[in-house]
Amino acid sequence: MSEPRKTRIQAIYEGVNLSEQIAGDLESFTYTDVASGESDRIEIRLNDASQKWMGTWMPQKGDRIHAEIDFYNWFLDDTYDRLLCGDFEVDDLSFSGRPFTCSIGAVSVPQDSAFRTQTRTKTWENATVQAIGEEIAQRAGISLYYDAQPIQIAGVEQNETDSSFLYGLCQDYGLAMKVFANKIIIFDEEKYEKNQALATLYEKDMVSWSYNTTVAGTYTGAVFSFSDPDNDEEYTVNIGGGDRIYEINVTADNLADAEKKAVAMLNNENKKSVTMSITMKANPGLYAGACVELSGFAGLDAKYYIEEIKTGVSGGGATQMKLSLRKVLERIKLTQEAGETEGELYEVKSGDTLWMIAQEKLKNAQRYTEIYSLNSAVIEEAAKAHGKSSSENGWWIYPGTQLVLPAE
Repeated sequence: MSEPRKTRIQAIYEGVNLSEQIAGDLESFTYTDVASGESDRIEIRLNDASQKWMGTWMPQKGDRIHAEIDFYNWFLDDTYDRLLCGDFEVDDLSFSGRPFTCSIGAVSVPQDSAFRTQTRTKTWENATVQAIGEEIAQRAGISLYYDAQPIQIAGVEQNETDSSFLYGLCQDYGLAMKVFANKIIIFDEEKYEKNQALATLYEKDMVSWSYNTTVAGTYTGAVFSFSDPDNDEEYTVNIGGGDRIYEINVTADNLADAEKKAVAMLNNENKKSVTMSITMKANPGLYAGACVELSGFAGLDAKYYIEEIKTGVSGGGATQMKLSLRKVLERIKLTQEAGETEGELYEVKSGDTLWMIAQEKLKNAQRYTEIYSLNSAVIEEAAKAHGKSSSENGWWIYPGTQLVLPAE
């Protein structure tokens, strides 16, 4: 005889397991998993006929909740799956009547609430995005998970909270960021778009779905303007082509930095030109930031990136997911002839040395020291990531590292 399919909310509230008490009063539980730009959230709606939640058990803003959803017999009999929601801080509380209800909203943030509440003024110099993220994570009492190429920054001003500043910095360079399970996670969205699809979702299994494609706010190319702060030289650079051109003015350390930011801005505008919203039976194996294949949608079938998942559990245990998806599209790249401008980017290949790169790209092997000076933070960070105490002034370099080359 088949075992009934069921779900259960596990909740540790301020270190106390309140799973049984919440299950007895639960009207609904919603977990929102966001790929980037916002913090994950949970919302718990409770029946409060006994008035205990507005009385002796009244939650307080700032209280901590660890939450997960347990799935029993979900796909097969005698199976157990878990969806880890993470750790949250209560930031919204409301009551209503009649009937009496209590609604608790909580956001995924570090233990140190200053991460998103305290404005800081600081000048970051000769640092990388990873190094900045590590210092901010350490200050918040959590760890950093960084999965992207090193990005070197000559200088940037912070005049906002650590949370807003780091989100904005990542967006400037086309990186995604979220806070999950006491970690700040920074990753390269383009890299994750290329990952193998986590699952294939079939139209016949959908509860409902909708599709949209638009050219509004999307572009086939861009023209960006940049004034070099070192020599006041004015640059105008074309990216892509066509008739829908995005005009961009960027503030940056140098031309290479401006190019990175402009390309990130253009692709950020374009990436949501084809979107899907689907509602389906919950699948605990899916998460925001992964890709899925859609099948059975005829001409809409393709690979899609998960922007957001809302998992809802009713008091009776019925559980569905609403997925916000965007189609994975080819990104627009910056094309530039070697040696055309100062700030050309070069990706290190297997067997490369700075001496060889200087000889090939700059026609003078002795200029390897200039390449190292321009990229010392990125080179040293890559060396440490590969277990070295240092690069020994550029002796150790690794495939995939992005280097900025001086003018030929």
